[in-house]
Amino acid sequence: MYKLVEIEEWIGILPGAYEENITNIVLEELRNRLEGLIDPELGVILAVTEASIVSDGVILPVPGDPRIFYRVRYKVLSFKPILLEVVKGIVREARQPGIFISLGPIDGFIHKSQIMDEPVEYLPERRGFRGVHSGRVVEIGDHVRARIVQISKPTKRTSGLRVALTMRQPYLGKEQWVLSQLKS
Repeated sequence: MYKLVEIEEWIGILPGAYEENITNIVLEELRNRLEGLIDPELGVILAVTEASIVSDGVILPVPGDPRIFYRVRYKVLSFKPILLEVVKGIVREARQPGIFISLGPIDGFIHKSQIMDEPVEYLPERRGFRGVHSGRVVEIGDHVRARIVQISKPTKRTSGLRVALTMRQPYLGKEQWVLSQLKS
């Protein structure tokens, strides 16, 4: 789910940076520091959209720290997957274990056992999977609808969010499959 969140915090700026507009300096500092980070509460921070200074500058009595601190209010656009949320994506990669779905800022993974309600076979030449009984095929570039069934938070061993998906429920799967379900 995408969210626009307003945050307020103190930001330190070095004194030599005041030749430009201070608000632009603060905005650039926030963008450099935050964009692309994964926050446990916000998810993936995609962009800092705006910033405004809401207090006068304060010099803290910390030896060796020349920064001037300002109270700043800013907005961030973030993406945080939610358990059981239905998402749309594009098949980005297909390998023997399953398919990777681009959800925008992150990828999700669908194990081959979760692609269809039937056994599937891997088609390396088409870079996709085919249902053994129905003959339905899902391959790179297909638009799909899936449900989030597991979210693993970043750890010391993994750098990003890991999202597991399924398409083995009604009205999920390749868009053509969903449309045919709606017509029947």
